[in-house]
Amino acid sequence: MSRVLDSETATSLKKGDALTAFRAISDVLTLPSEGLLEIEILGKSHILEDGQYVLKDGLAVGVSKLGLVQAFMVARQQLRRQLDGIKPLPDDDLFAATAVILLFDPEYLTAANARKRLIQSQLSGCQRDARARLEREKRFVDSLLTSRLHRHTKSPTLWSHRRWLLGLFASLGVSVDVVREIRDVVSVAGERHPRNYYAWCHARFLMGSGRDINLPAVAAEVQAWCFQHYTDISGWSFLYFLLDAESITNKGSQCPTFTEVLHLVKSLRLTNESVWVFLRTVAAAGLAGEEQYAHFLEAQAAIFENSRLSSDQAVLRAALEWCETYRQNIRAHPVDTNSLSSQPTAMPSKT
Repeated sequence: MSRVLDSETATSLKKGDALTAFRAISDVLTLPSEGLLEIEILGKSHILEDGQYVLKDGLAVGVSKLGLVQAFMVARQQLRRQLDGIKPLPDDDLFAATAVILLFDPEYLTAANARKRLIQSQLSGCQRDARARLEREKRFVDSLLTSRLHRHTKSPTLWSHRRWLLGLFASLGVSVDVVREIRDVVSVAGERHPRNYYAWCHARFLMGSGRDINLPAVAAEVQAWCFQHYTDISGWSFLYFLLDAESITNKGSQCPTFTEVLHLVKSLRLTNESVWVFLRTVAAAGLAGEEQYAHFLEAQAAIFENSRLSSDQAVLRAALEWCETYRQNIRAHPVDTNSLSSQPTAMPSKT
C-alpha cells in the first residue's frame, strides 16, 4: 500500500474512529487461524458501512484503506511510546501494533525488529510454547508475503524476517518441508509479483537450510511453475540452480527437464528471452547431452525461420551465439559448472 494519500483520503481521516479501526484490523491479524490469510486492501469501489473496517470470509480478509491509515496512526503512536519508555505495552498489544504497521508499510524495520525482540524474550522465558509461538509468527509473515499486497510480496524486510524465523526453528531442531515451503510461499509470492528476486533468493536459502531435501521433487515443483509463468526469468534462474545442483550427483546423464522445456518452446513457438536464456545456459554448461544439444539447435533454427519480428530473431540469434561461445570454451577448458552458474552472464536475474 502506498504511503501517499490523495486529498479525499486525507480529508476522510478526520472522520471515523481511529481506535476502533485499529482494534478491528489488529484483531483479524492477530487471532489464531488454521491457514494463511489472504489479505486485500479495499479501495473506493468497496463501500463499507460506517464503523466497519474489515470484511472477512473464512481466511479471505478485506481491509478498508481509510481504516488502515487510521489504524496505522494509532499503532505507530503506541510503538513510539513503547520504544521511548513512556507507556510500555503488554506483549499482545505490541504484537497487534506492529502487525498493523507492517500491513501498512512492510519496510517499517523498527516494527519488525520489535517483534524479533519480543519473540526472543518469550522464547527465553518459556521453551514449552516456543514452537507454537514461532509457527504463529510464521503464519502472519507468510500471510503478508502471499497476499495480494504488491509491496509485501517483494519486501526485503519481510523475507529477512522469515529467514530469521527459520533460523529459530532450526535452533529448536524443527525442520521445514522445503517442497511445501516453495510451493505455498515462494511460488505464490512469485506469482503475485513477477520476477520476484527476493522470493527466489529465499528459495535458494531454503535449499541450504534442510537436511534431507528431495531435490527431484523440488525441481518438478519449480518446473511446473515455470511452465505456467514462462516469461519469468527469476523462476527459470532458480530451476537452473536446481539442475546444476542435481548434476553433481548425476554427471554425464541426460537432462529430462531440458527436453521437456524444448518441447514446450517448440509447441508454443516461444521467443521470449527468459526461456531462451535458460535453454542456452543449460546447454552451454554441459548439463544437456550431445543429442539434446542437437535438438536445441533444431528448435532454434525452426522457430527463427518462422519468426517475423526482428526483436524475436535477435533473442534467438543471441541465445545461439552465446551458447556456442561458452560451450566451446567449456569443451576446450573444462571447468566446474558451479563456477559458470555464479557468473553474471550465465543466468542474469531481471527485477
